[in-house]
Amino acid sequence: MRQGLVRGMQGVILAQGAPLGWLLIRWMQGSPPAAELASAPALYLYMLVGSAAVLAGAGALIGIREAHLLSLNERLQELAITDALTNLRNARYFHARLDEEIAEHARTGRPLAVVVIDIDHFKNVNDTYGHVVGDDVLANTAAAIASATRQGETAARLGGEEFGLLLPGSTGPTAAEAAERARRAIALTATSINGDSIRITASAGVASTAELGDVDAQRLARAADDALYAAKATGRNRTIVAGPDPAFVQSDADDAAFVTDDVPSRTAT
Repeated sequence: MRQGLVRGMQGVILAQGAPLGWLLIRWMQGSPPAAELASAPALYLYMLVGSAAVLAGAGALIGIREAHLLSLNERLQELAITDALTNLRNARYFHARLDEEIAEHARTGRPLAVVVIDIDHFKNVNDTYGHVVGDDVLANTAAAIASATRQGETAARLGGEEFGLLLPGSTGPTAAEAAERARRAIALTATSINGDSIRITASAGVASTAELGDVDAQRLARAADDALYAAKATGRNRTIVAGPDPAFVQSDADDAAFVTDDVPSRTAT
């Protein structure tokens, strides 16, 4: 609407060129402007009003169309960086931002942390309930992670049942706190299906330049992955921080694959 108004006003301004242009032509033909206006005031008024109406209308239509195209372009750009299932940022966006923040770290020394979160025993959910319910669990898990994410932090789905957090300015301990907020939010989230209440847990790996030094994006992400694998290997449902001596942060429960009202937990295959 605003774009249409702007283009319409521009059309009104351009419309002044019609009578002024004709007045200039008549002056070049020897008719003084004052005399020309006095001789045909209605003609010049008609040219001004008519041109203004036509150009304002055309400008408004162009502006409305332009605003629509801009909106579509913004929507396409948003879709290009958003995971369709979870509405979190996608892996491509996450890694692009990681590269940017690593460059910022190299310039300014500001620390940067990466958290990788993976749902425990997610295969059991798919095997028991099917992939449609599995998708619901993924969407609910993403919502839990988003609810625990603070301003300035980036949450993304990295693929499958794996999610990531990008935390500019965070050291290992502060990033571990963010990972724990997300992990606990996931544990409190339930997905209902046919009377069952499916609850899952997740493991998290944390890596920060504050502990690891001047690493590149690939090494920082790999360190977070290694910490995640350590969390899985030592019992799941916990957070581990990468470093010279990987630090165990927290564990809240036994190694439950998932919990429902009617279906017992099972061990992953």
